[in-house]
Amino acid sequence: MHNRRVSEQLIEIRGGSKLSGGRVSIAGSSNQVTKCIIAALLTDQPVLIKGAPDVNERAIVEEMFSAIGGKVEVLDEHTTRLCAKDVARFEIPAEICLRNRIAILAAGPLLHRFRRAKLYSGLGGDKIGKRPVDFHLKGLSEMGAEVTFDGNCYELTVGPAGLHGAHIVLPFPSVMATENLLIAASLARGRTIIENAAIEPEILELVKMLQKMGADIMINSHRTYVIQGVERLHGCELRCMPDRNQAVSFAVAALATGGDVLIDRLRHDSVYSFLNFIQRMGAEFRVNSEGVFVRAPQGKRLRSSHIEVEVHPGFMTDWQQPFMVLFTQASGMSVLHETIFEDRLGYTNLLNQMGANITLFSSCLGEAACRFKLKNHIHSAVIQGSTPLHGGNFALPTDIRAGMCLVVAGLVAEGITQLSNIQELRRKYDSLVPKLRDMGADIRLIDAPT
Repeated sequence: MHNRRVSEQLIEIRGGSKLSGGRVSIAGSSNQVTKCIIAALLTDQPVLIKGAPDVNERAIVEEMFSAIGGKVEVLDEHTTRLCAKDVARFEIPAEICLRNRIAILAAGPLLHRFRRAKLYSGLGGDKIGKRPVDFHLKGLSEMGAEVTFDGNCYELTVGPAGLHGAHIVLPFPSVMATENLLIAASLARGRTIIENAAIEPEILELVKMLQKMGADIMINSHRTYVIQGVERLHGCELRCMPDRNQAVSFAVAALATGGDVLIDRLRHDSVYSFLNFIQRMGAEFRVNSEGVFVRAPQGKRLRSSHIEVEVHPGFMTDWQQPFMVLFTQASGMSVLHETIFEDRLGYTNLLNQMGANITLFSSCLGEAACRFKLKNHIHSAVIQGSTPLHGGNFALPTDIRAGMCLVVAGLVAEGITQLSNIQELRRKYDSLVPKLRDMGADIRLIDAPT
């Protein structure tokens, strides 16, 4: 038998067409499902997850679950059953740590099981800034874990009594640090208070899951969680919320091309800040039992705008990249101020190559509190619209949302756009090409030239 080399696939887009009259179903949240898989390590009873997205990031975390001895049953592409009863390893394989930084969230469950956890450095994920694990490790150490680092891996150990409660004040409302500490505190001895925590919808879904499993978690005012540790947790069943990042990407694709789309059964509360901003720019939206419908202004262009990216309930950092294409098509000058990550605007040079007029600044172009003030990080942009875009050939950057930005730009651009390195999109986008085609896009997968 001859070995057949499988060629890489490209996304090919013939742009310039209005996406109109479509209806798109949104997969379950990739940011939620991965954390729920980790939380399943807290019990020896089965956990059933429905509505899970069929994305590579979920597959990586299921692989991690299996690698340490857990049982993963994929009942169908959107349903998985997990059982951690036979978990026998406290060490997450280096190859998995390098692929996704979510491995750090397994530290708490492994400390509860083995009083020990081992994680390799170089935790993977989007290349959008430093994203250190300091907040995670400091919080766990305040709960009694001793952390050592030998230059290659982190090793965490805890005494015979296990993790204990603590009063933790996060320096910044980090999403993953909040999730990590919530998971660890659920079985910790005594009470844990987490202040200045993140309150994203996906985190609240994780809290609901932990509560179903028997955890005692209260959410107080001013971004504060109070967790009273319990002796054991049990299995549960849950359904993933629709992925609000996917929803915004499809909505922006329709608006940028001057069209419309109905996002099927999308929850209003998860995207209301996005809807505020598109309304200010002149777009229309309608929310009813069918979902959320958005439509570009008829016979005129979107208006320019000023957006400051902030923690929830503000405008999400994962929304600004596809939204940048809207700015290129809006009339007048728009401004964007990114306050979450210090290195998330590098993709704009690719938009400029397609004809955009975007200038970057290290100054804070806005009023929101910003960690990067006077630190010389390029984190603000001025976009002069409207500018026609033209197609081109690009390798997608490792920031997934920046990759989606180029897809939207290709839909707007005249001519053909070809995108390689599309496995980055597959990490978090479920059936992207077929769904865009159903919306009216001229888009397809092709084999790369050998």
